[in-house]
Amino acid sequence: MARIQGLQESGLLTENQLLKSVRGEVHSISIGWTGITLGEYCLLRDGTDGAANPLVVFPFPTANGFLHKEWPQGKVFETGLYYDEGATSGNVWVEVTFK
Repeated sequence: MARIQGLQESGLLTENQLLKSVRGEVHSISIGWTGITLGEYCLLRDGTDGAANPLVVFPFPTANGFLHKEWPQGKVFETGLYYDEGATSGNVWVEVTFK
């Protein structure tokens, strides 16, 4: 399958970060974590800061792990795209593909 034109990759994220300040879409996210307390989570917010509405929440089901989520047609974010690490313990590494 051909690569979707215009995709960007966030690179490795280890803290909260604004990825896009206008409308866009997420095509995939990969999340790895170690030493997390169960019940913690990370989020993708539809906006430009940590106060924006969460659109996707990823709860951590284990202390250590990895997950990958894809939206082949893109998950639309109307206002912007903000990655919110959310976790307060352990380490979280994330990579987002978006346009």
